[in-house]
This record gives sequence, C-alpha cells and structure tokens, in this order.
Amino acid sequence: MSVQWFPGHMHRARKQIATVMAKVDVVIEVLDARLPGYSENPLLRELRGGRPCLKVLNKSDLADPAVTEAWMDFYRTQGAVPMEIVGTSAKDAKRILAVLPGMVPPRNFIMQPVNCLIVGIPNVGKSTLMNALVGRRVARAANQAAITTKQKRVHIGDELTIYDTPGVLWPKIENEEASYMLAASGAVRETAMDNAEVAARAGVYLLREYPELLRARYKLTELPAGGLELLEAVGRKRGCLVKGGEVDLTKAAGILLNELRAGQIGRISLQTPPAGRKG
Repeated sequence: MSVQWFPGHMHRARKQIATVMAKVDVVIEVLDARLPGYSENPLLRELRGGRPCLKVLNKSDLADPAVTEAWMDFYRTQGAVPMEIVGTSAKDAKRILAVLPGMVPPRNFIMQPVNCLIVGIPNVGKSTLMNALVGRRVARAANQAAITTKQKRVHIGDELTIYDTPGVLWPKIENEEASYMLAASGAVRETAMDNAEVAARAGVYLLREYPELLRARYKLTELPAGGLELLEAVGRKRGCLVKGGEVDLTKAAGILLNELRAGQIGRISLQTPPAGRKG
C-alpha cells in the first residue's frame, strides 16, 4: 500500500524551501528517532545539495536506546553529523546551537551570521525544536501532522538566523512498510489511512520486536499470533466491545496507536538501520 498525501501547502513549502536554500549555510534535518530512515524526505535531500547537514534524531526519549545508537553509528559512517535529542529540552537546544557555527568555514559571524534551515516531514517536532532553540514560543506545536503551514525566520543573537518551514512529505510513499510505520508514528494524518489496518500492521512489528513490552502493557498471558489478533486482545482487555461481544477494532486500534505514540508501551523504535539490528 502506498500513501499519496501532498496538501497544497506542502507544494508551496517545497517551492519556499528551494527559494530560501540559496542563502542557507547549514540544514538542520529533524528526524523521528523511532524511524529515522523512513522519516527522511528524499525531496529535501535533493534540495539540500552538498550543504552541511545536522541530523537531529528527535523524540529519542520514546525510541529504543540501542537502536538509536545504531542509527547514530550509521549516520556517522555516511559522513553526516547526527545528534539525538528531546525537542523540548533546553539543554539539547544549547547543544545544537553550540555545534552549528563549527559546521561552516571560520568567518566573522557578526558580519555574516550563520543561516540555518529547519526541515523535516510532518510531526517530527520541528516547531517544538524551533521554540526550544529560540527560548520562547514562535511556532505552533502539536502532536499531529500538518500544523506549521508557513515559513518563519527568527534571529538568535547576532550570529545565527533560523528558518522554519512546514513539514513536507514526498508526493507518494512507495515503500509499504514505510507507509504503515510513518502512519503508526503519527506522521500521516489519520484520514489518509485506515486506523485499524495501520494498528494491525504495527502490531505485527511489535509482536516480533517487542513482545515482552506488549505482554506487560496489556497484561497478556499469551501473545496473539498476528496483528488483528493483537487488536482483539487489546480491545477485550480495555472493554472495547460492541453488541454481541464483538471487539470494536477501530477503538482498539486507537488505543494501541495512541499508547505507542505516547511511549506508554515502552521505548520502541519502528525501524532499524540498514546494516544493523537491535542490541
């Protein structure tokens, strides 16, 4: 299953990014630490060209630490500068601000400030990070896709300017696994895909990679055989029943996805790097 989801403001955002990129020194690419590869946008890679890029693995507090470390190693081997962060952390914001000047050739930063562009797909935490970097609320942030719709520019002191842009998905996500995992993470609006289908697919992954976390969270004595069976089990445990004792799969799916996104099941990564596995 592929996802086609390219609202009008995203088309405009791509054009805006292409225009502003000419004056950008460093690109801050915000990725979801739970699925860094899936949350990379090939369009942004294209627009960035050879500019230095800080790969920010946000929401690292929700991701499996061992998998995140594997992703950090992977990006280093690719020649990128990776940093795992929590977007709301002032300490992590200071770490980012400290590293940016060193990513460009030495110069008088008062006379020629470092221009940085924050980019990323929807719901990876760009606006939250922007607010943390600036130290005040300059961008609306929420745990749902497609909140930022216009470009912003903010000066941080005399030596740094940061541009924020709307989240941009590529026109069509061909990779089926990426489609489902992005939807499970909340990067794709729920109206774009069937919630129960997404939860069932995520359930298959969770049963394979994090069975004990599922067992503990939902008090399961036996693990279900597949994704739909997991939704049935979650629904019965949480009372999602309709007339006749059947499970309301849509309601059960909402519970599973909401708790996955909030980190209530545990620290879970939804993708491992190409050359590595967990642990």
